[in-house]
Amino acid sequence: MARKPVTTFWGVVVSLISIVVMLFLIYGKIKSGKELNSDAILADANCTKVCIYMSCVLLASSAIYEYTGFAYADALGTLGLAWFSYQEGKECFEKAASDKHCCDH
Repeated sequence: MARKPVTTFWGVVVSLISIVVMLFLIYGKIKSGKELNSDAILADANCTKVCIYMSCVLLASSAIYEYTGFAYADALGTLGLAWFSYQEGKECFEKAASDKHCCDH
């Protein structure tokens, strides 16, 4: 038996807030990283970009369901989030084996 979400309105709201907050965080981290000449802070700013990508996937899947009623939008969004998580984890493990910083794109 397939169950549809009651609403995805809050998914849209949360993802929009997340995107705006993450953009401010990236700006602040890049500014601080450059002022302090800190590769670690700049690498963390790059990691925050992944959070924005994931919030965009959430926004897209929630908005698609909210406005079209496409029942599998949530499932596709989940696959998108899993893909970003896998890619980021894979990259971090590869960089851990080398001398580069995790999330340093």
